Amino acid sequence: MKLGVSSYCFRKLMASGEMDLIAVLDWVAASPAGHVEVAAVDGDYYLENDEVVRKAAAHAADIGVPIVNYLVSGDLRTADGEQIDRLRRQLDVAHRFGARIFRHDVAPWAWREQDQAEFESTFEQVVIGCQAVADHAAELGIVSTIENHGFFMNGSERLSRLVYAVDRPNFKITLDLGNGLCVGEVPGKTAAGLIDVAASIGVKDFHIRRTAPGEGWLKTLAGDYLLGTVAGHGDVDLASLLAVVATKPDVPVSLEFEGLEATPHAIERSLKNILELVGA
Repeated sequence: MKLGVSSYCFRKLMASGEMDLIAVLDWVAASPAGHVEVAAVDGDYYLENDEVVRKAAAHAADIGVPIVNYLVSGDLRTADGEQIDRLRRQLDVAHRFGARIFRHDVAPWAWREQDQAEFESTFEQVVIGCQAVADHAAELGIVSTIENHGFFMNGSERLSRLVYAVDRPNFKITLDLGNGLCVGEVPGKTAAGLIDVAASIGVKDFHIRRTAPGEGWLKTLAGDYLLGTVAGHGDVDLASLLAVVATKPDVPVSLEFEGLEATPHAIERSLKNILELVGA
């Protein structure tokens, strides 16, 4: 298994200024992980700071820690030309990072359609937008993806339908093993339904409760409550999911820790637990 780390794991340390992307790359180089995916949690920061991108790409090459995926926000609900142009320019950033995979959103994380009619009309526009982005990605030799993420484009059936509708050989999925829970889908169904169209895979774990013990818990469409935690410490059956992942050994797998535990210790523990679960 090609195990790496998402820079999202370090978001609090990066936001506080304690770490930057160079420091994240150095941390990964000294860890059991072998690659980084860069999550642009600061919106268009990397789009607007080309020198940061070029220095990080050069450093990644120097220390042998490839940047495999670049993740950005996006809103293609109306196939807006400005949004498509922005994502094309973000693809150019991915290319400068040296990433061969690009992941973009198609709607704000919390948005959900009001009814089936709104879903169908929005879906049509999303297909058009994803095609336009994927076509530019193909020119750069990049696989364009969206993630099963948030409340709109989530769940294996919706993602599979989108891949079929976009109909581009370089359009696939960044498969998050836990995110299907947000829309009431059990992780096993998510993994089985999307593993064959996954270009990259994210590993996370959640505590799952029927009632929220306090603040900070996410309510799912099924009425459950989720709280991120160290991989292997939660209620997601990672052992079974990682067995599915093992059927695609060439697909990069990245830890995405989003719990309350202190980093970077929680990241270290998560990596160790994942490797133990796969017998590495």
